[in-house]
Amino acid sequence: MHNHRKHLPLYLALALAFITCCRIIVIQHGWITNDSILYFEMARHFALGDPHPFEGYSWGFYPALIAGIHTVTGLGLQAIANLLIVIFFMLLVWGLMRMVSIAGGNDWTQFYAVVLLLGSGYIVGNILPMASRDLGYWAMMVHAVNQLILYYQQGRGKHAIYWQIFALLATLFRIEGAVQWLVLPIAGLLISSPAVPGRLKRLLAPYSLLMLGGLAAPFVLMAMHLSLEDLGRVKELFTGLKDIELNVSQDLAHRVAVMRDAVIGEPFQEFAWFTFLLAYFSITTLKCLSVAGWAPPLLVLAEKHSIKKSMQPVAYRVLLFWLLVSWVIGCLITFKVNLLSARYVALFGFVLIIFASFAVHKLLHQAKTYIKPAKKLLLVLAAVIVIAGFISNIKAKGADFYYEIDAVAYVKSRLPAGQQALYSSAKQRFYAGVPYDGRNDYEWDALEQRIADGRIRQYSYLVIKLDDTPEDHARLKAVQQQLLGFELEKTFYGHKRKKQLLVFKRLAE
Repeated sequence: MHNHRKHLPLYLALALAFITCCRIIVIQHGWITNDSILYFEMARHFALGDPHPFEGYSWGFYPALIAGIHTVTGLGLQAIANLLIVIFFMLLVWGLMRMVSIAGGNDWTQFYAVVLLLGSGYIVGNILPMASRDLGYWAMMVHAVNQLILYYQQGRGKHAIYWQIFALLATLFRIEGAVQWLVLPIAGLLISSPAVPGRLKRLLAPYSLLMLGGLAAPFVLMAMHLSLEDLGRVKELFTGLKDIELNVSQDLAHRVAVMRDAVIGEPFQEFAWFTFLLAYFSITTLKCLSVAGWAPPLLVLAEKHSIKKSMQPVAYRVLLFWLLVSWVIGCLITFKVNLLSARYVALFGFVLIIFASFAVHKLLHQAKTYIKPAKKLLLVLAAVIVIAGFISNIKAKGADFYYEIDAVAYVKSRLPAGQQALYSSAKQRFYAGVPYDGRNDYEWDALEQRIADGRIRQYSYLVIKLDDTPEDHARLKAVQQQLLGFELEKTFYGHKRKKQLLVFKRLAE
């Protein structure tokens, strides 16, 4: 009994994480993303024995995983995705707690790490219910780094093998895992570890399986008559830098020229590239700092000098290197595609959470140490941010969140037996259970084409998605002039009325 009480913070953290995860899934009411629609359709094809790439998407491990579970259990595809969300999230939580422990934290430090995670409005509130593939990637990557740290701490070969296995699993979820796999072991050159005294050994052991695979790969490719083009997204590892160079020399160079002439002007035109690069690097940095919420950066700022002293040295250096690698990857993605979703730098946020958990422990458990008022203020501010984020994450969604689900339910409840409805968005079609017709929404041109050729008459209801923009309102007005025999029956509104669903009913002839 004494041991159970001793580890009460760990049990409490795991229970809180599990309940929070389930709560967030429940309040979604079946809400889904367009990417998930594609994954489910791929999983359906896989379950039917058709494993070919679908709509240009060839990284099919996650859909194949759903298909395999569906084949074995008979569960629905969306139910399996929700189950995987819970499993991956709990693996992620366990991995972060283990990381804190490896880095020298106690039970309470692990508890604080989980609380900081659950207070993250983006990772938990926004991403958790919509990106189980990303959750799988994050969970595997966190466990991989744990094994890498343990290898440097203890020098056991099994941890070098486990690191590579988890890194491979992470790569199967997202190709970015391969970059982490290739770069993170370089940390072995930057640390001193009595358990692994030779720098060459520290560098090469975490690459052992990769080197074996590299030696076998040419023979496999020749035996199967495969080329680089046949490797799908794997080829991005070889062409990524060239893609960045091409984007910089063409698109970005044009943007800099526009900025130089139309924004900066004389006499500072020569600083156009500097200004542009500063903006791009700043965007990536802000995304990295804010991805786990602003509480972790504030706490790290409050105890920036004590965190290093509180952590195990090898773990601290590896995590610091991981922080840098995650930021660099974010920069490379930005320069490659000119945008950066925060989920691509979520690993940066997890490292901040680890550091911040040690900061919280220092601030709360060392009462004899004088705490400056500025640090107390930062602690209170961080607490308010975490509590507000947690409440926002678990509270029920407003009706405007479910507007597409509600619109489909409304139409289905009024649709006569044997009649059809036209749903303009991929989400609506999924909610309605109609055959898959791509993961993208119908354009206005597609609707006008249906009106022109008369196909629109086969539908009893039309559900048209409208953005609150002058362009969309103009297109709607033009469509309504052609849409004879239909009347607007009901309108559903999205967040802040920026999106609308217009339900048109065909008039009796």
